[in-house]
Amino acid sequence: MEANPTPESKPLSPSSRLGSILKQYSGERHIVAIRGYPDPDSIGSAMAHAYICQRFDIEPLILYFDDISHHENRALVKRLAIEMVRFADGVDLGSFDRIAVVDTQVIDFPPALQHLPVVSVVDHHKLLLETSADFVDIREDCGATCSIYAEYLSENIAALDRENPYCAKLCSALLYGIRSDTDDYLRARELDYRGAAFLAPYADHELLTAISLQNISPRTMEITQRAYAERAIADTFLLAGATYVRDEDRDSIGQAADYLLRREGIDTVLCFGIVNNQYIDGSLRTLSDVVDPDRFIKELFGNDPMGVPYGGGRADKGAFKIDLGILAKCDDKDLLWKLVRKTIEDLFFNKIGVNQEEVTHSKTA
Repeated sequence: MEANPTPESKPLSPSSRLGSILKQYSGERHIVAIRGYPDPDSIGSAMAHAYICQRFDIEPLILYFDDISHHENRALVKRLAIEMVRFADGVDLGSFDRIAVVDTQVIDFPPALQHLPVVSVVDHHKLLLETSADFVDIREDCGATCSIYAEYLSENIAALDRENPYCAKLCSALLYGIRSDTDDYLRARELDYRGAAFLAPYADHELLTAISLQNISPRTMEITQRAYAERAIADTFLLAGATYVRDEDRDSIGQAADYLLRREGIDTVLCFGIVNNQYIDGSLRTLSDVVDPDRFIKELFGNDPMGVPYGGGRADKGAFKIDLGILAKCDDKDLLWKLVRKTIEDLFFNKIGVNQEEVTHSKTA
């Protein structure tokens, strides 16, 4: 008589795989890294990963590298009392064993951290470089990294307690991250809705409302006004220059792009400025069915000397950052801005196949 075939073992879920890996490193200290400017999705994801680490007796430290510049993001960190440390030369990181990365396409670190093995990478964007991380979970079919961590928590990788105030803060941050990165759920996918439904009973909704109702700062209004004054329009495309922007105000470039996209007859906006006199920072917003921000920006600006693209994007938005290098030493700021603006403008309008004669600048708009 033939024996019954042995059923194939069911593959482990991502949360089970992550749990198995973290269990091996019990007793260690891990850095949870936020690369790029911290936003609600990266902040919420970092909080969730840190919370999961504690479940496996791993001491976490949330480390970020760039300013928390957007006023809503600052309000999120302040109101939720999120413990985060900014990387600096004086910060002692010598006792940490590994590093985990959340919500980023590029995995690169300052020399002081390059010796640390990467334990995990979780994101909803395609990675730009290969990684040797123990655990990689990339979900391009969802709108937010927070949704992936919500799935881990829903599968009980680390138990939540409705009576625990920290759990309320964590779930509020995750819920806010999903809402923010899916444009108020307009671009949400199935995983995002499932994550939001799981988190909602634990979150502090009054606190979320207070964070969402932050006023637009005077600096953001001023930068938006400058960008509109420096606009150039061709067909349904608008290019706007915000001139010089402080590092702490760089998120205003993206907010200006959001606002300018509301202009009648415009479906794609690229807004840029020189930030902190060191680099060109830009944001792209589009309503067009044919403009792919990720491809558009990568084709427009190419790669840095290490082969890493200067920027990228997703369905309706993108961003780029280009170091000025030796040009940052230029004392003639008016001349430098004219050079940067002319270069970006030529690249942009050549990319969309528009001659300069077809471009309407602000003085004649």
